[in-house]
Amino acid sequence: MTQGRVSKKYIETRYRETAKRLAQNIPRETVTLYEASRGRLTITLHSGEAHTLDKEEVERILEAAPPYFWKLARIPIVLRYEKTPSGVARYVVQGDSWQRRLVEIIVRGDYTPQGLHELTVSQFQRIAARYRSIFFVTISP
Repeated sequence: MTQGRVSKKYIETRYRETAKRLAQNIPRETVTLYEASRGRLTITLHSGEAHTLDKEEVERILEAAPPYFWKLARIPIVLRYEKTPSGVARYVVQGDSWQRRLVEIIVRGDYTPQGLHELTVSQFQRIAARYRSIFFVTISP
């Protein structure tokens, strides 16, 4: 029984360490689609390192998003990975309603006023394959 407690404590500690490490690789700043359209493709991560958004990925998003989104929606987009109490994995969109709407446009081609709050694993896999530099994933500590 003691070994079970040690193992659980070890796993919880490793999980917290991993969450902290991932948090260092999350964007410290974002740019509007308008700024990205004008060539601002480099942002800073919490670690202090620079991250460059892929120009082709940004262009695909600009083609999909209506022009009036450009000064309101921001990239990159952060998703929080979590499992529901029933064990279903999901990716929750972090940020404001404009980012949720932008995610919905990317996933569905259209948007609703509330936007897309979460993605299924299959939705995430599709967008992660197309937009590797635009989406960041973290976990809750």
